[in-house]
Amino acid sequence: MKKIIVPTDFSEQARHALDLASEIAVKIEAKIVLMHVIEYAKKQTTFLGSSALTTMGSLSTGVEMDDVYFIQLFKKRKSQLAEILSDPVYANVDITDKILLGTPYHAIEEEITESDADFIIMGTTGVNDWEESLIGSTAEKVVRHASCPVLTLRKKVKLNDIGKIVFASNFKELKPSYVGLVKNIRKLFESDLHLVYINTPNHFRNEREIISHLNKFADENDLDNHNIHVYSHQHEEEGIVWFTEDFKMDMVMMATYGRSGFSRLFEHSIAEDVVNFSKKPVVTFNLHQISK
Repeated sequence: MKKIIVPTDFSEQARHALDLASEIAVKIEAKIVLMHVIEYAKKQTTFLGSSALTTMGSLSTGVEMDDVYFIQLFKKRKSQLAEILSDPVYANVDITDKILLGTPYHAIEEEITESDADFIIMGTTGVNDWEESLIGSTAEKVVRHASCPVLTLRKKVKLNDIGKIVFASNFKELKPSYVGLVKNIRKLFESDLHLVYINTPNHFRNEREIISHLNKFADENDLDNHNIHVYSHQHEEEGIVWFTEDFKMDMVMMATYGRSGFSRLFEHSIAEDVVNFSKKPVVTFNLHQISK
């Protein structure tokens, strides 16, 4: 892991993401791209670097816009990034700041490719009521489609706060590349690994069969020092969140297949729902992207 992307909207949650990313970067000698997107209603992303202002004071992007408004906004965002990076806490961290023009999700997607990123760490406000929804949010889109692991968090978390990680899955059709990522994340945080199967009425299996299956999975993938759990709940997503709370887990790991090919793991919205409702950090992997 050599490159970490941290999107920022200058919120408290985004600052928490940068703080955790900085700890990780120092530990493994990685670089950080701290990026902010000035929203513009076109998919094409434009990089606004220090040379984006012409000698006439307009934006040299080739995009039609209200120059005065965007020039002032660009200057303000550039100043905010400079203020963040002037904090002595980041003195020993290799951080490159970027301002882009476009839609946040597409800008992040393009930056993953441009930077050859290994990890995204981003803040999210989440929701507290299961009747609420964040469908279409930037975090949800990134979780659904990103070609590298994504860590989302709502509150301030330090590296050594992560002592227990729960890996939630049905433990079927998981390729070695994915299991390797699970091992790497576990190693990064130096944490205990807990495997949990959420047993629901619609996909009910007897506990003896589940435990046998999980033990076989662990043996075949050389997962040492792990714990196995079967947790019953009406719904997978709530079951994962409740298990995390009941067993005092510090982080969740799980998979998503994007919006297609969901017969292999959970229903299509589960990973995104867990990100929305979990009060603990969540690491997601898009198996469709990883398997390419």
